[in-house]
Amino acid sequence: NLTDIMLESSLFYKITDPITDWRLPSDYRIKLLDKENVGNQRKLFSPVFFSTSATTGQRYLGLGQLPGPDDGPLLFVGNHQLFGFDLGMIISQLIYDRGIVARGLAHPFVFNTGDGNSQSPKSLFERMGAVMVSPRNYYRLMQTGQSALLFPGGVREVFHGKNEAYKLFWPEKVDFVRIAAKFNATVIPLSAVGAADSIRVLVDAPDVLKLPFLGPRAANWTKNVTAARFDTDANAELFVPPIPAPKDISRFYFLFGEPMSTTDMDFNDKEACEEFYKEVKSRVEIGLDDLVRAKEHDPFKDPVRRIPYEQITGKKAPTFPMDIFSSTTKSSS
Repeated sequence: NLTDIMLESSLFYKITDPITDWRLPSDYRIKLLDKENVGNQRKLFSPVFFSTSATTGQRYLGLGQLPGPDDGPLLFVGNHQLFGFDLGMIISQLIYDRGIVARGLAHPFVFNTGDGNSQSPKSLFERMGAVMVSPRNYYRLMQTGQSALLFPGGVREVFHGKNEAYKLFWPEKVDFVRIAAKFNATVIPLSAVGAADSIRVLVDAPDVLKLPFLGPRAANWTKNVTAARFDTDANAELFVPPIPAPKDISRFYFLFGEPMSTTDMDFNDKEACEEFYKEVKSRVEIGLDDLVRAKEHDPFKDPVRRIPYEQITGKKAPTFPMDIFSSTTKSSS
């Protein structure tokens, strides 16, 4: 164990290229990081994961229908949940169940905080392979055949308002599709719900700026945060969280949609790329709608029953029956 820690310490090797030099920590370190950062989340939220067959469109409990880690570049594209605290659950589950290392494309703010603190988001995300979101980093991840996790809605979704739960706020630009097609990546839509059911938004982010005392300070602070999109001015990206209050400890649900191949797509065909983009977005939205409906049939969706059951039995609580959630409904776009 000490040897593992020493070998993975920056004192013994230095990452000069975060795309090609980074390597996954040892199994011991992964389990330790998981226990320290994700273990309590699993106990509270008891996440449920589903995946979809590429051949039949049938949905299954677990991630067994996902491509393997050696099936070329994989791009997971999904909605960004409120405050984004489900990322660890997604990344660790992909590693444990499928051996897939999905490298997160993270906001620049993450990389500008917490230097020297091993428990900071910066340190944790970097250890698990996250890189700063940028066209160059994304391009090189696909170019080198790696897997990436992308949330096109970014800050707008992660700090969404009172009546905006599970709504997508994606940009019009389809660049991520063109780059995926250039390297024949497989795109996997990801729909996730649970966070907005666990937190009540008291004051929307734009309204925080109107508050006395707090508002001017929040406005000044967000001006100094680098925008995630290279073609967006920092003033156009409101990096101010809403004011929340605890609501419930809702269960989290994740649906990995039907894998979408880009092998036969010409990345120079902008019209085809736009249609593909719309289809990815539509499938994420359909997955969100289906999860929101299906979770109401989960006998353990509420923590009062779920948490004691899991503590007493030592087993994961079952979820809703698959017969109400088994098939994909494809969009007409």
